[in-house]
Amino acid sequence: MSDATIGSRLADAVGVVAERQTYRNLLYLFLAFPLGMIYYLILSLGFTFGVVLSVFVVGLGVLLGTVIGVRFLASLERSLANRLLGTAIADPDDVDRTDEGIVATAKAYLTASSTWRGLGFVVLKFPVGLLSFVLLVTFVGVGVELLFNSVLPGGVFSIEINGWEVGQNIESTTERALAVPAGAVLTLLGLHISNAFADATAAIASSLLGPSDTDSAE
Repeated sequence: MSDATIGSRLADAVGVVAERQTYRNLLYLFLAFPLGMIYYLILSLGFTFGVVLSVFVVGLGVLLGTVIGVRFLASLERSLANRLLGTAIADPDDVDRTDEGIVATAKAYLTASSTWRGLGFVVLKFPVGLLSFVLLVTFVGVGVELLFNSVLPGGVFSIEINGWEVGQNIESTTERALAVPAGAVLTLLGLHISNAFADATAAIASSLLGPSDTDSAE
């Protein structure tokens, strides 16, 4: 392997720090966990109360409102993906709005494939957000703690893993000296993993939140 090739690969590995998209991806992944929890609560409450009260008309209304409300959550996710992940997801156009009236409108939303694909993405948001949180803490968070331990021995984020406080448990001069390169490598690795995970999430968002191939053909 030539020196030029090695230098190019090192530049690619380190260059992730200077890319704006890296920090947009980090922001998206950082927001994924709290948003996933909020979506989980909305869906849990909506469907639970809807099913329990389904013997009454109000229960059916709650279920319908929850399903239609998912479209607004999907719209929010579409905007986030376009702004932060660099996607260009168009609004789905499979809802037939030619008919008027509440019943016709409800039927149009319920029969639209975008409603159920959006529901699929909203349901996936919680596990995706949880995995995002784990990745950020394990790699980027711990990496930054180690990298800046000599300057901030108390820790930058005060990360604690299974009772072990990363910043507080590095005490000797040798440990602090080793923490810097270890933190740099772990942080770079974490940024690359975060970018890869964000790219995978962007692909899922593009397939579930935009127009389907069938809609485009029609």
